[in-house]
Amino acid sequence: MKILYVEDEFEAREALGKYLKRRFGKIFTAVDGLDGLSVFKEQNPDLIIVDLYMPNMDGLEMIREVKKIAPEVFVIVTSAVDDVEVILKSVDIGINKYLLKPIDPVELTGAINEYLTFAAHKQKSEEIFETEKRKQLEDRIKKEFTSFLKAATGKGPSGVFVFIDYDTIEIKAFDAITAMEKNMLDNCQNSIIIEQYRKLFYSINENVICDLVHEIIGSRVKFQHVEVSLESHINKIELQIIR
Repeated sequence: MKILYVEDEFEAREALGKYLKRRFGKIFTAVDGLDGLSVFKEQNPDLIIVDLYMPNMDGLEMIREVKKIAPEVFVIVTSAVDDVEVILKSVDIGINKYLLKPIDPVELTGAINEYLTFAAHKQKSEEIFETEKRKQLEDRIKKEFTSFLKAATGKGPSGVFVFIDYDTIEIKAFDAITAMEKNMLDNCQNSIIIEQYRKLFYSINENVICDLVHEIIGSRVKFQHVEVSLESHINKIELQIIR
């Protein structure tokens, strides 16, 4: 594993750099975001640990540039500032962890181990789907799930989104409410009843949906989470791939 550590404070950079090298392998360091971006392009690290506030180019700007090159790179941000707005900006550009300074080595090690788990799941997922591109599988699930909903409820959704993410599959159906459900909603104005009714529908058909997905991807799946929102007009099902 190759780690890039970007920190403008010399003592912190030297101390944590040595700690990381003893435990995780090859470490590259940089003194600011501009230097960090240059090192990233040269070394292509697996994981980045970056401070937020630095001269020349700050951590957020560096991450934005890095994500243009490698959208899936794992990023841990460190900062002495516990600012909700800053944290939200960091999340928006795709960080994985936000650690407050002074850095707790145990907490940092835990965050890096999360990356190792993430990488292992990714590798297993790629092995599962190596014979067929993920996009093709997602399109097949989308087509079959749309047909299932139309046959089972009498009304197909206006659209279906499917995303395979390592060991989970997310299915979102848009505008899937039936005429009967709409009539119930108009008469009683109680969305909770309709939402529970739709969740019951998915519960009853859990085996059918799991078998449908199993036939497409070649691996068993099970329901992990079902969410129904009439406000956003979305039915969401999360499936876990069983290995």
